[in-house]
Amino acid sequence: MHSNISDSALKIGLAVDRLISVDMSARGFITVLYEESLKLNGGRPLCLTAAQEILSRTTEGQHVVIATGLPIRGWFGAEMAENDGPIGAATLARATYLATRAVPVVLCEAEQVHVLNACLRATGMTPTTFEQYDAALASPRRVPGRDLPIAIVYGFTSDAAKADADCETILARKPTVMVSIERQGVNEHGNYHYGRGEENVPELMAKIDRLFELGKERGVYTIGVGDGGNELGMANVGQVVREKLPFGEKIVPSVEVSLLVSACVSNFGCYGIEACLAALTGKQAVLHPIEQEAMLVDACVREGAVDGVTGFVEPFVDALPIQVCAGITGILHAIVKNGLNPSKIFQVEQK
Repeated sequence: MHSNISDSALKIGLAVDRLISVDMSARGFITVLYEESLKLNGGRPLCLTAAQEILSRTTEGQHVVIATGLPIRGWFGAEMAENDGPIGAATLARATYLATRAVPVVLCEAEQVHVLNACLRATGMTPTTFEQYDAALASPRRVPGRDLPIAIVYGFTSDAAKADADCETILARKPTVMVSIERQGVNEHGNYHYGRGEENVPELMAKIDRLFELGKERGVYTIGVGDGGNELGMANVGQVVREKLPFGEKIVPSVEVSLLVSACVSNFGCYGIEACLAALTGKQAVLHPIEQEAMLVDACVREGAVDGVTGFVEPFVDALPIQVCAGITGILHAIVKNGLNPSKIFQVEQK
């Protein structure tokens, strides 16, 4: 599969990875995490590999699972969402739909469904439920070719005793790929940790790790997107997390994924996958527009989501302002546009 990638797509993939792995938050983690993730992937660009897998495995009408959310201040309540994660999940849902006409299934804590609904609407998608989707699909009045760009949003259980039942509900849909974005990963003791080593409240966390564990066992391709070493999928680089990150022994999760995408901000990892989907399909519009970035952050803030670093309900993502987030999107658009049309970069109009 990888040998069939064009030179332009590979160049785009390399540039995208370089951008999303710049340590903009100056935490000192991403270089270590990214380089180890790249090594595990045989040196192939991470975002490009993720996009390839989504495209090669998915056709119209199939389901792609995108999981995100977590109680960012668990002791305050399960509804306390952060801006990093839901935004990337919404834009990746949109990109997956545009690239493959798949049906995105977005998972989060039940208490955070309203945040994901708002983010999806900010991208132009219509959030719905399994019940509404199934009824619409079976309706005798359905007009072929006039379907909505929808995303199913599902509040996954936080009750460990009910986790397997929810897993079967999702796996029965035969998802082609499952992506986890900025979700604290469970460790071998059943605990979840913040990046600084503190324990979250396990009873409030949706048991999505179990879904990824079962899905991978059954042959579903799984992708983890993270930025701090404590997210679902970081078990792939667990030894490096233990040895080189502060509190590494505490925070390292236990569930591995098929591919780990390490980015300086998890949302940016999603944007990188979008950019590569745009490059591989030749459709620039697959990558969300720059002007949508402010709409997305505003949507999160209106629903009470906070900056994960400061805790303030403000238009920042991991202490980076909207202007930076929009700038990343703009640079990715330039990379895709120039990479797909290299001859036009230095083209001079002839008079």
